[in-house]
Amino acid sequence: MGTILASYFDKAKEAGGIAAQVKLAMLTKMARATAVQAPDSAVNIKTFDEAIKQIYQNLNKT
Repeated sequence: MGTILASYFDKAKEAGGIAAQVKLAMLTKMARATAVQAPDSAVNIKTFDEAIKQIYQNLNKT
């Protein structure tokens, strides 16, 4: 459970450090600890995918 969602926090950290991880949590309304326990459902993955894209755009890493 949540391995895909948790990987988005790793991507965010690589892209922008702790600030990007916090932004991801804010955009998805889910902390890493919650994401690990949440299901890797299509809806959750879509939410995280859209959030990470927004973070990349803000960091000019698209």
